[in-house]
Amino acid sequence: MLNAEMNEIGQFIPLHYHYQMLSDASRMNAFRTAIEEIVTPRHKVAELGSGTGALSFFAARKGAQVWSVEFNPALVSASQKFLNENGLAHKVHISQGDAANWLPPEPVDLVICEMLHSALLREKQLQIVAAFRDAHMARFGKAPGILPAATLLGVQPIFQCYDFNGYYAPVPLFQSPYYESDNCGTCGDPVVYKVIEYDKAYVETFEASVSFSFNNETNVNALRFITKSLLTMDLFTGKSIDWHSQYLILPLSKTYELKAGQVMNTRFIYRPGDPIEALSNAISVDIVEQLQDKEKDQLSLIA
Repeated sequence: MLNAEMNEIGQFIPLHYHYQMLSDASRMNAFRTAIEEIVTPRHKVAELGSGTGALSFFAARKGAQVWSVEFNPALVSASQKFLNENGLAHKVHISQGDAANWLPPEPVDLVICEMLHSALLREKQLQIVAAFRDAHMARFGKAPGILPAATLLGVQPIFQCYDFNGYYAPVPLFQSPYYESDNCGTCGDPVVYKVIEYDKAYVETFEASVSFSFNNETNVNALRFITKSLLTMDLFTGKSIDWHSQYLILPLSKTYELKAGQVMNTRFIYRPGDPIEALSNAISVDIVEQLQDKEKDQLSLIA
């Protein structure tokens, strides 16, 4: 792997960044609950990009035999130490390697992969999961269950305050999905532009064309990208265990002053794993007048 690729987030995250993930209560609670819901002592589990070993630990604590792979040698050493201190080193076999071309020595029932960056940018979640799924099927003749089961990608028009102590700077930023920000106002409902089901998803270009209608005057200066992962679902109740990645706020090229009845047509294109700039630079916006009911009827008659 090239040095530039090694230093990409998702490929070589250093140990000191993992405090943020370990202390994210929403993330840890969601994955722990989902793993405890699915895994039994009879299961064999693989984790791709295991980091500090926390998710492998949850699976091992349920009695499963776990194989995990981590690219960063420092994290391999740290996770072995942590798992030993937590009394489960004997249940987790950690390999140092690239998850994109790794398989465990035996078929597994479940694969866990949390490389979930906002909008599926920067990290290689889809590439890694699809490669593992297909390689596992080719070698062992069966596909494992996958956690998360799916990811929903959405986008929403907002007005974001970019005044920083009197200095105006419209920069990309991240927001917590679990509490309201005083500096951000929503201007419309979110729209889902892509659903990824990991048991059958493949790497593709995400191309979206989304229209937002406005019944009242409003100003829009940014788009909020929403990433919701369905970790697992109870087929009997239909309830899912979900986790939201941080919202990604991308400023638009200008503030759009929208009148009631206008429509904002938004288009963008990117590939999963792209840098944030690739998506930001691909956004285009057109403002059009909303069709009146009479015009809609005329168009339907022509069609």
